[in-house]
Amino acid sequence: LSGLVEELLDFSRLQNNRMRLMVSRLDILAELDEAVYMFTDRARTEEKQLNYEETTALPPVYGDVDRLRQVFVNIIDNALKYTSPGGTITVSSREDSGWVRVVISDTGCGIPEVYQRSIFQPFFRVDKSRSREYGGAGLGLSLVWEIADLHGGSVWVEKSSEKGTTIAVGLPTQQSTKP
Repeated sequence: LSGLVEELLDFSRLQNNRMRLMVSRLDILAELDEAVYMFTDRARTEEKQLNYEETTALPPVYGDVDRLRQVFVNIIDNALKYTSPGGTITVSSREDSGWVRVVISDTGCGIPEVYQRSIFQPFFRVDKSRSREYGGAGLGLSLVWEIADLHGGSVWVEKSSEKGTTIAVGLPTQQSTKP
């Protein structure tokens, strides 16, 4: 319940342009490591494999530590929710032409192509009948979208089928000190 309240408050702040980012130069790998670590025990308990393909180094980005971690947490949480026991969630990252790309793939139920753009809209749920089973209000991915946008980045469905979903987050790298 407290998580839902926090999501609603964050959503309200975004809608009213009151979300303030505490921006600093950061090691995005540290935040990604933390997000993956948070779900390690849950994945094991739910009999799911959480694979983290660690990158040795990525260039720094300027961003809000807590908000970027929230992006990764929301996506990994969804991947776990929609993956059955015995399934796999894989988290990876790389630098790509001045961008850091974080990719989270799962072997879950997938997202029908007709809904792939809609999942980032507030309160949207692909299967409303399953909302009790999975909880939430359909705000997680809309917050992910808004937070990525506030950082000059983007998020998208890279691929999805009945065999799972891959969501990517792109964030601009910052090689020099920000003015």
